[in-house]
Amino acid sequence: MAIPDNRAPLKKYIWLLIILNGLDGILTYFGLTRGLVTEANPLLSSFAPFTILGIKLFLSVCLFGLLFTTFAGIRKTFWRYTFIFANVLYSMILVLHLYWLPFLFIS
Repeated sequence: MAIPDNRAPLKKYIWLLIILNGLDGILTYFGLTRGLVTEANPLLSSFAPFTILGIKLFLSVCLFGLLFTTFAGIRKTFWRYTFIFANVLYSMILVLHLYWLPFLFIS
């Protein structure tokens, strides 16, 4: 009798990262175009807001593509913790967006 593997595959972590990254791109775009925020990522700060949005959405599409590969079924702890770390990081970024988001509707 085989012992069941209780470690979850990566699909749920990839889905969450797709959503968080997409939301970050959309909210950053609105914040940049309204002049409420500046891009904190030094790799993206020299680009126009629409380009940043395009890069973020392209990354989300690439992550979506991972769902249809064997990578999404991997049960390695290293990859699971890597995606958990990325999701926590993007969650903290979204909390920062919540600070300025009310100003989007006031102005």
